[in-house]
Amino acid sequence: MLRKNRNLKDRSFTFAALMTARTAAAISSIQVAGGGAEEILKIIFKPAGKNNSDFSAGKILYGTITDSQRIIDEVVIGCEGENSFSINCHGNPLIVENILALLQKHNAQIVEPNEMMIFIGREKFGDNAIALEAEIAGAEAATLDGAKIIAEQTKAGLYALANSWLKIGDIEAIKKQAKQVLADSKIANYFINGAKIVIAGAPNSGKSTLFNYLCGREKALVSDIAGTTRDWLNAKIKLKKIVAEFFDTAGVDENLITKNTIDAQSQALSRGLIENADLVLLVVDGVNPAIVMAGLTESLEKLVVYNKCDLAGDVSIEGLNISAKTGRGVRELIAAIELKLGVADLDIKKTVCFTDRQRMILEQVVSADTKQQVEQLITELLKGDFRV
Repeated sequence: MLRKNRNLKDRSFTFAALMTARTAAAISSIQVAGGGAEEILKIIFKPAGKNNSDFSAGKILYGTITDSQRIIDEVVIGCEGENSFSINCHGNPLIVENILALLQKHNAQIVEPNEMMIFIGREKFGDNAIALEAEIAGAEAATLDGAKIIAEQTKAGLYALANSWLKIGDIEAIKKQAKQVLADSKIANYFINGAKIVIAGAPNSGKSTLFNYLCGREKALVSDIAGTTRDWLNAKIKLKKIVAEFFDTAGVDENLITKNTIDAQSQALSRGLIENADLVLLVVDGVNPAIVMAGLTESLEKLVVYNKCDLAGDVSIEGLNISAKTGRGVRELIAAIELKLGVADLDIKKTVCFTDRQRMILEQVVSADTKQQVEQLITELLKGDFRV
């Protein structure tokens, strides 16, 4: 982890990080920052023109990265600020590794992307820990609305509310507001990180068919033979408002728990996924609606989905009737999912927390006993250090 007191002007520290994926791509981006960054680039970068060696902020330079006389790649360097540069090279992983190795050879320390963002962010945001966390979390948000929710917390939102708490003497009022922020954050988290939705039900109820329809392709094997799915499959799917990770599970049957080792393990995996889901889609075979998966915890958030309405017609007046085979009713199912999760009408300007660090601190605020404890926690929330 980078120490908090290191800064971009310190010539004894230079860091480099691959900011894009390590897989093959058209372009890869390597960030170089620190007091010795420009000095290293002047050694390894050969500009294409005579007037192409000005590394001042805002400049864009074109040339080659070389190791002695060996050309590694043609690159474009963006001079993003004092002692902060972006090397944009071809996305061949071998080229990327060669450039990183060359930077390391010249005493740059290779770090992870999040560590680099913290290093640069501290110069930009000072001791505003919430803004620094937002810089990282915003880049990883699952949806655009999720990124907007995070951005709202840096000057207004959570940052403004926490600063106002320092002026309030009534700790019970602070605790009440903190509890509300935690409650609102659960829904906001679906926009930021996505939701975990498990498709569950009795064997042969059409779970895998529904999973495949949502994926837009045949990802799971489908058969008329009950128990075809033994292991779980997952896929991230963009709904109307959020991104959800759907899990196709083995059909839950109490009779299979003790049948054999593989079936027992399959049943245990399914139960574990169900118990940790944000929402369970309980799929019922519309042809045999009496066969319903038993043993679901009452507190679980769930939607009952009657499948195979193309064969059986609409079985339920109150429930959701779909045909996973033809797609009938799936659009209505997606709308019902988002309504159940509470994401249909979220105000993106609502005050929320968006990291585990923030959540843990707010939970401690809610349970704090003294004004001094609350003030210490608020200060930690606003200015505290954190790990990535």
